[in-house]
Amino acid sequence: MLNAVNKPQHILVVNDTEEILDLFRDIIEGMGHRMTAWSFSPDDLAKVTAIEPDLIILDLMLGPTELQGWALLQKIRMSPPTEDIPVIVCTAATNWVREQEGWLAASAVKVVLKPFKVAHLEHAIEQALQLPQVTAPEEFVEDDSVSHKAVPAPEPPDGNSPTRTAH
Repeated sequence: MLNAVNKPQHILVVNDTEEILDLFRDIIEGMGHRMTAWSFSPDDLAKVTAIEPDLIILDLMLGPTELQGWALLQKIRMSPPTEDIPVIVCTAATNWVREQEGWLAASAVKVVLKPFKVAHLEHAIEQALQLPQVTAPEEFVEDDSVSHKAVPAPEPPDGNSPTRTAH
């Protein structure tokens, strides 16, 4: 399915398994989109920005250390030229995803666990491409226009002044 203006989108898929890349190509091109496949994690984000992807689908467990995908995801989210590109993590690392659930949510990263149903991946792709831009949920964004004044501690219910206790 194409986006609202019926324009094919460019999707970068980073996965070190050729069979998975072939499967993704069938799915993504079947949805009417263009795909660039990398079987490695780039060491330089300039390579990512140069191809201008509309979406990145990334396996976390890449390379000899199996942490290159995670490192790439962190770089993508911390770099201004790539921070707003939607990302879908597609991984079998279920325990890792559970441990990082808060960071993934705060960073607006969608997760599709392997093995997956094709319809589930297609739905995640459609959702990610419909986002106007990726931003952290409002509660994680500081508003510079709001004054950051100290707020006094509430009085204790008995009206006595608070005393300091060691914890």
